[in-house]
Parts: sequence; structure tokens; C-alpha cells
Amino acid sequence: MYLFLFDVDGTLIKSGNAGKKALERVFNEIYEVKNAMADIVPDGKTDIEIIKEILAKKTDIDVIDDGIVEFIVSMYVKYLESTIENPDYIVIEGVKEFVQKIHYSKKNIAGLATGNVEMGAKIKLKPSGLLKFFKFGAFGSDSEDRVKVLQIAKERAMKLIDEEIEKVYVIGDTPKDIEAAQKAGFISVGVATGNYSMDDLYKENPDFLFKSLRDPDAMKLLKDWEMFS
Repeated sequence: MYLFLFDVDGTLIKSGNAGKKALERVFNEIYEVKNAMADIVPDGKTDIEIIKEILAKKTDIDVIDDGIVEFIVSMYVKYLESTIENPDYIVIEGVKEFVQKIHYSKKNIAGLATGNVEMGAKIKLKPSGLLKFFKFGAFGSDSEDRVKVLQIAKERAMKLIDEEIEKVYVIGDTPKDIEAAQKAGFISVGVATGNYSMDDLYKENPDFLFKSLRDPDAMKLLKDWEMFS
């Protein structure tokens, strides 16, 4: 069995800045901080990391405890329900076909491994129609450490299947996705569908690098890819 773990933003979908808009609304309403995401680089970070960074840089809060973060997350998820409905939302090219072929294969399994909190990831994927193809996942709400997120995702996959997992592919659009895969001892697959170019991702020495999952060679990662050719 081959396990494929997918990042969400920039890898599966582009949300039309839905997460940014929701989070900025939260900070504007609670802390009167406008443009909270200005100068914050979210790529490859967990939602919890981003929230803590904004709190540290944009507010006067000295002690950032779990209660504060949990409240912000709850508000963020609430607002995300509305911001996700926007005309700029897209499913990235090649994604639906690739994920479907994993789903209908008996030798491959797909899961999520994302910095999004679990409910946030599900809200973001709902308009795409892709959520039904992912039976499990690990999220930024499980850990702030992307390596641990990947490890948790593999553990959850193993509980679902009776077969041994021979290979784990981590598919993401940022250098941090590649780095986390390497640290976890998994196979890193970079896709230049987010904010980083092929050259940017190449510098991280991923095991595989594609412009998008529409690349015919991407299908060869599947254990039984011949049946789809």
C-alpha cells in the first residue's frame, strides 16, 4: 500500500484568501488590529503558529495561553464558513483526477496532512467536492510541528488498513512541506501550484517535483498507475 498525504492550500485548492479574510476579521473585531496578516508569511505554517505570530507581533498580549488561541480559532472557523464562498476559489489543475485515481485504486490511499485546524481544512475543501476522497488526516490542531502532523497522519492511516504501508508520499507546494517530509523520513513531492516556483522548490531537493499534478509523470507515483494509462 502506498500512502499519499496532501497539504491543502496551494496544493489541492486556492481558497481566494478565505482564511486570511476570516482571520483578519477576527483580529479586527477582538483586538482592533487591521490587516493582521500584513507582513505575516503563512506558507507552510500551521494555523496555530500563524495566530500566535499575529498575537506576538500585532497585539500587546504578553502571555499567549491556550484559551486565547482556542477562542480565536473558534471565531476564525465561524467566519471561514462565509469567506470560503467567493468567486476566486478554485480546485488546482490535475488534483481531482489524481485524487480520484488514488481513491478508486486498491493499492493506494489518500489522507490530509495540513497546517489547517481540522474544521478549517474541512470547510476549505467542502466547495471542492474533494473531501469525500479523504477518510482521515492530521491537522494543525493536532500539533504545531509539521513533522508530527505527518507522523500522526501515517498512524491514523495504519489504523484504517490491514496492509503494510510501503511508501509515504507527502505532496505540498512549499519548502516547509518538503522539509517536513524529509525530516519524517517520507518521500517529498513538490508541486509548484502555490506561491513558490519550480526553482524555489528545486532548491529544497525534493524527491519529486512537478509543475502540477497534471504532469503525466505524477501518475507514475501510484502503485498501480498502469491501470490508468
